[in-house]
Amino acid sequence: MRFLLPFLMIVVMAGSFIVGSFYLIARVLGTLNLDPESQAWKNTVERLRARLQSQAAGTLIPWESEMLSLLSLNRKMVKKPGFFSSSTKEGVFSTIYQEPVLAYAGQKKGETSVLIARTSDREFTFRTRGKETEIWVSGMPFGIFTGGALMSAGRNSRLLASLDPDSGEAQIQVNLGNKTAAAITNPDHAATAGPNPRAVTLLREPSDVEENALLALAILQLTR
Repeated sequence: MRFLLPFLMIVVMAGSFIVGSFYLIARVLGTLNLDPESQAWKNTVERLRARLQSQAAGTLIPWESEMLSLLSLNRKMVKKPGFFSSSTKEGVFSTIYQEPVLAYAGQKKGETSVLIARTSDREFTFRTRGKETEIWVSGMPFGIFTGGALMSAGRNSRLLASLDPDSGEAQIQVNLGNKTAAAITNPDHAATAGPNPRAVTLLREPSDVEENALLALAILQLTR
């Protein structure tokens, strides 16, 4: 018995060292894999694109001007993080008429996560670190979302849209410019939003840039 306690202490210390080593390696790899300048980042994005292809290839209906107002909270082929895939999620959003219109796939590593979403005609890429999210549309820098404000990319950055990301209301108001132009249905209220809830309610017709801004914010809210 006198040798049992020292033996158990050695086992515990060894186990702690192994767990700590794996945690450190995971943090380092997570940072490397989600650095947009690295090949590992490109590989991660391609893997997520492959997931979208296998998930909804050829099934997304054409995106037309009215699709933003027809987008619903309903999802199909949903895969959530689990024991064997703690960092991945994916699914397909449908219109209020049950037509597949928006597919997404996301992965988280360390403190950073990446999400790819696409319609029939464009792709959104999101890279989130802490409270800041960088957004690309069809491979081009689009904006940065932080503190409830979506700012355009580039040196002459301007406010594209704003909302309260922590709103507990059933409808999250979205401002375009200095006026409320739309509302995103809070997914936390989906159970009380009816059998076929719309994801976005438009108060006026958006421009092409405004549509991208609204859709980007809707994707972030609906997949959080």
